[in-house]
Amino acid sequence: MTAVIDDHPALAEQKPDQRARDYRDVFAWPTTIDSVTGDVRLQLGTTVDALIMRAGFAGEVNNFLARHMLRAPIIVVPGDPNDWIFLTQPRTPLRQSSWDDLVRIQVGWKQRGDSILLPALDNVDEGVRWLEQPQPHMTLPPWTAVVGAARSTSSLCGTW
Repeated sequence: MTAVIDDHPALAEQKPDQRARDYRDVFAWPTTIDSVTGDVRLQLGTTVDALIMRAGFAGEVNNFLARHMLRAPIIVVPGDPNDWIFLTQPRTPLRQSSWDDLVRIQVGWKQRGDSILLPALDNVDEGVRWLEQPQPHMTLPPWTAVVGAARSTSSLCGTW
């Protein structure tokens, strides 16, 4: 028989300011609290960036990353179809042909300074939620690694 002792309060019960502090303290991510909704938001561009893809294609990209021993935290945004947001290190310069490929394969990105909604760390079931949760001391994959995985996975980019 195994006993499980949970000495941590449920993260879902935490107030937004505590969740924002957890993201800042544990992951060193720049977060803010939306004054209207109370949501915790991640500021993009300086420490963390993001690439956005449709769920089916994103699953293939995630598989490609895993085969190459890379892991990215992924946020699922419900929709028809769902979008997946891959969190990465800040973006680096790309050739114009790479930007063109991202547009062609429908991979999106946010502008530097934009923000995205961060789900509660324990939310893996409903609404905006974690598909792949971030882990303490986990290094985010480079922006270019996820771009390269998307381009390699896509049949539209061919050989480059």
